[in-house]
Formats: sequence, structure tokens, C-alpha cells
Amino acid sequence: MADPARPAIAQWLIALGMALMLSGAFLAWRHLRAPAPALPPSGNLPSATRINDATPLPTFALHRADGTLTNADLLGHWTVLAFGYTFCPDICPTTLATLKDLKTWLEANGTAVPQVVFVSVDPARDTPERLAEFVRFFDPGFVGASGDDAALAALVKHLGVRYERHDAQDKKLYVVDHSAVAYLIDPQGKLKATFSWPHDPAAMAADYAQLTAAP
Repeated sequence: MADPARPAIAQWLIALGMALMLSGAFLAWRHLRAPAPALPPSGNLPSATRINDATPLPTFALHRADGTLTNADLLGHWTVLAFGYTFCPDICPTTLATLKDLKTWLEANGTAVPQVVFVSVDPARDTPERLAEFVRFFDPGFVGASGDDAALAALVKHLGVRYERHDAQDKKLYVVDHSAVAYLIDPQGKLKATFSWPHDPAAMAADYAQLTAAP
């Protein structure tokens, strides 16, 4: 018997279609926007804010379907981190679809694509297997990982990620308010820039090419 809790592709498509019809202002109000990290921005681009953090991300270890995601998995290549949850009706499907479009734009222009990591802030429902299925719907190369609040604490604090679960009354059907920012991590595991909502793949591709260009 099929598990009714598993996200159906049709449901994701419907949610994505609805999300694209919503205004950016409404989505920004509905979800918590992350405060800027406690670092001095070094310049803005059309879709991104340069951070150029001199300090690597704090040590973390998150669960993924094929093992553990750690800082070492971010070294040697560019990474885009996004935070959310698989039951998200709007922001998360839209963000992952946009990151898939970003990958398409970059490939079309001969630019090396970043690793995309989707981190769940809802570990009670988002098992590593469920996350893997969810992100594979958008792109087979996307990575999904999760961890409890203790495992997430240092990472989200460093990046300025905010989230709040509304599960006091219902432990199964609840929403999670969360930051809608995407974070660009450089090959040394440091925060390079942030992409704020709403995300536009063409603008992100242009800014990504500039941010990742060799000095």
C-alpha cells in the first residue's frame, strides 16, 4: 500500500504552479526573511549581496540518504545552500525549480555548475530518504540533508537562517516558517554571497559567473 505521507509528483507540480502565481511581496511576508549575517557586505549585485566571509562555516554533520554531509563535502567546488522542508507548499518547490533553471543557464553558457544542497529544518518528517526523493524530482544531482536543532544550530547561526515550526497543536500537519535566502559557499567552505527572494535564474546566473570568476 502506498504511503499517503509521501509527496506525490502531481502535488509538487500543483504547489509549484500556485507558488509562481503568488506575488513576491506576499511570499516575503509569509516566510521569515533571514537577517544579514553578522558580516560586513562588500558590495551588491543585481540579485546577490557579496559577503566574502573570511571564516569557514562552523563544523557540522547532517544526515543524507547515502551517509553524512559535512564541511568536507563543500570543499573544492562552489555550493548553493537552501533551507526549508519537503511539505513546504510554495517557497521550497519554487526555489529548487529556480536552482534547476540556474543550472541550465550556467551549462548553456559553459559555466561550471555549483553543487546544490537543500537542508531541511523539519527533521521529524523529513527523513534522509524522503529528502533524497524530493530533491531528485527537481534534479538528480541535488543533495538533501537534515539534522535536529542541535546539529543545525551552529550552521544556521553563522548564516543567519531563521525558522519556526508551528507544531504545538498538530505534530503531523503543520507549517514551518523559514528563511528564503540561498547561500553561495566558495570552494574553501566560506560564505561568498547571498541570493535573496525572489530568485531570478537569469540574474543569478550572471551574478554567479561574476562571483566565481578568478580574481
